[in-house]
Amino acid sequence: MELSIIIVNYNGGELVNPCLHSLFENPPQGEFEVVFVDNASTDGSFEAVKAAFPTVRFVAKDINQGLAKSFNEGLLLSRGRYILSLDNDTRVLPGALDAMLTFMDAHADVGAVGSLLLNPDLTPQKTLRRKPSAINAIFGRRSLITRIWPSNPLSHRYLMDDLSNTDQPFDVHWVSTAALMVRREAVDAVGGLDEDFFVYWVDADWCARLRDGQWRIVAVPAARIIHDENLKAKRRSRRNVRMVIDFHRGAYLYYRKNHARSLLNPMALVALAGLSIRAVTLIVYDYLRWVVMSQAEGARR
Repeated sequence: MELSIIIVNYNGGELVNPCLHSLFENPPQGEFEVVFVDNASTDGSFEAVKAAFPTVRFVAKDINQGLAKSFNEGLLLSRGRYILSLDNDTRVLPGALDAMLTFMDAHADVGAVGSLLLNPDLTPQKTLRRKPSAINAIFGRRSLITRIWPSNPLSHRYLMDDLSNTDQPFDVHWVSTAALMVRREAVDAVGGLDEDFFVYWVDADWCARLRDGQWRIVAVPAARIIHDENLKAKRRSRRNVRMVIDFHRGAYLYYRKNHARSLLNPMALVALAGLSIRAVTLIVYDYLRWVVMSQAEGARR
């Protein structure tokens, strides 16, 4: 088996079927399998995919146990020399999988490759990044500074904008598990996803462990995959509180595991305090914004 594609689903809605269709319409040349792990979806997406794609290997969970644990369960079932983590809101474009496989076959020191993730309008999503740090976090693609001043040089450096227009593969520190292909030998060496994480920052941690294990991580721009990450957000009137908490908890876990490894390290306490304040601020701001918008909408009726 050349490639195992693992998709973890939780209420993927109308995005899941197009994801699977894109895989079977643009398959790799070699033998592949799809392992689909559903985290107790309640929107009918699991049933719809199961009816439409009978050749897929399905795993149904009774609870939403998060990305890391469910991916690892799919990993145990997988048989491929390479494993692709693929989000349920992606669409694989022609040649993407073969571009990743060809590069991996030609470079035995590469443990993982990432695709060029695109927005639905085909603009780059900027998910190829240098090593995360407390400073770099201020200049992430969704940070306030980057939103206000998108052309600032520090955000450009962290998000690797200097290399984003090249067609040639290049080394990176961190790529998203939305479309991340790993070598079986690398997984055997460093392990799967860290199940201390739920969803957010698990990819940054995995990439850090791969690099610590002397495996290269490379972006392959020829592997183009659309990632419709904003559609679910547009359907929500309010930010999901659990998502905000998980993001900041994941950021703290990543920092503690990869930078301030001791709980007694004062920087770990500083990071915990700063991230907690930021999370509470976002939750309160989002709630107040929702109240104002709801009142304005009620006044218009």
